[in-house]
Amino acid sequence: MTTAKKKILVVDDASPVVVLCVNVLQALGYAVKGANRGEMAIELMRKEPFDLMVLDYKMPGMSGFEVFAQARTLHPGMAVVLVTGHGTPEIVNEANRMGFSAILLKPFTSDELRGTVEKVLAERACLAELDGSCHT
Repeated sequence: MTTAKKKILVVDDASPVVVLCVNVLQALGYAVKGANRGEMAIELMRKEPFDLMVLDYKMPGMSGFEVFAQARTLHPGMAVVLVTGHGTPEIVNEANRMGFSAILLKPFTSDELRGTVEKVLAERACLAELDGSCHT
């Protein structure tokens, strides 16, 4: 899998989180854009497709769940990693029910971000191949 071709959108109302994620993922060779509001993320998704979105749960205006619902309409196949500091069983269960690709709990390390993104993208690539030879 070549990471340079993978496009990632990072959405979080906390600027330091966006900066950290963008820097870590760009250093790995991904093409990354950041947004600090759900509405901004929707606008970016209307202009171009992304392979994966790292999406905060709790933001002013649109919640992560609301952004996810619109993202599913715009780009049904996009992988979405939910980021939350509120990892209650209710939120985790709802995220799983909605179809999030993974959940990353705040605070997280650069290694946890990298590992989660790489795992989700590898799983997506494996599913796309449909040959059954992938092992994650």
